[in-house]
Formats: sequence, structure tokens, C-alpha cells
Amino acid sequence: MKSKIEKKFSRLELADYLEKIAGELRSGTIAAEGRQWSIPEIIEATVKHKEKQGRIETKLKWRWSTLDDYEPAAREEVTRWQGRFKTLKKRMARQYKLLEKAVAGGGYPDEAILDEFISDSNEMARFAEPEWQEAMIEYQDHLENLKRAVANQQLEVVHHEIRDLRARMKACHRDFK
Repeated sequence: MKSKIEKKFSRLELADYLEKIAGELRSGTIAAEGRQWSIPEIIEATVKHKEKQGRIETKLKWRWSTLDDYEPAAREEVTRWQGRFKTLKKRMARQYKLLEKAVAGGGYPDEAILDEFISDSNEMARFAEPEWQEAMIEYQDHLENLKRAVANQQLEVVHHEIRDLRARMKACHRDFK
């Protein structure tokens, strides 16, 4: 489920829209994409107000698990998917740290670890949702460049690609979390 509204509201229209959301929060259910979702009593939320260079920006963000609203079979499938995804992310983080450590020490990454990292990255690409596709293609291009630079013993390019991979991973985490 994903919904995003970007438009200009009048001050009163925005107030009405926020009051509609507040009413849903009070009622304990929210409607989105033709479905009702229950809202728990406790919600993780972030409210951020920032004034910078003559403008105010406010961000309101909250989250909660919707698993209780799923049928048992669908809940199990989502839980399995989440487990595989988390395990893969943790394994890739460990592998990346080893690659980065080898390069920071002035050497080349261990080929076996690099191969595992590439293999796990390709598996991660299969998890990619449609809005991740462009970022995954860029990430995989950097992986291919890293592999080629290691094979050709181009240490400066290896350093560059390790930095680019880190930047791409951070951007993905920020944009698609």
C-alpha cells in the first residue's frame, strides 16, 4: 500500500484534511486503497518542524504494524518475507563491512566475500518493489564496476566504487524505508 498526495491546499482545506485524519485516528480505523486498517492505541510517530532560510517545513510521519488485519495465511507469508529480507540485509551489511575494511587497509576485497556480496545483492534485487527498480539498477551497475576493478587490479576504482555503493545504499535506506 502506498498513497501520496502532493498538491496545493488552501489553509482551510489542509486543516479539513488533517481533521479527517484526526477523526480516523480517534475512531481506531483508517481507510486506504479501498480497505480498512485498525489503528493501535500506541503509534510510533515523528513530528518535525523546521524553519530554514525563510520557509517552514513540517513533516508528520507515523507507523504501525498491520499484520493483525491480515488473514492468517497471508500474515504468515508476510512474516516469512520480512524474516528473509532482514536476514539478507544483515548478511549484506556484514559482507560490505568486510569489503570496506579490506579496501581501507589498502588491499583488495576477498574474492569469496565479494562473490557472496554480489550474489546476495542480486537476491535483494528480486525483493525490490517497482519503485526501487531504478535505484537497484544503479546499485548493480556499481557492483559490476567493483567486480571489474578488482579483477583488473584498479585499486583507485575499487575505492571509488566502494564509496559509491555506500552512498547508493544510504540513499536507498533513506528513500525506500
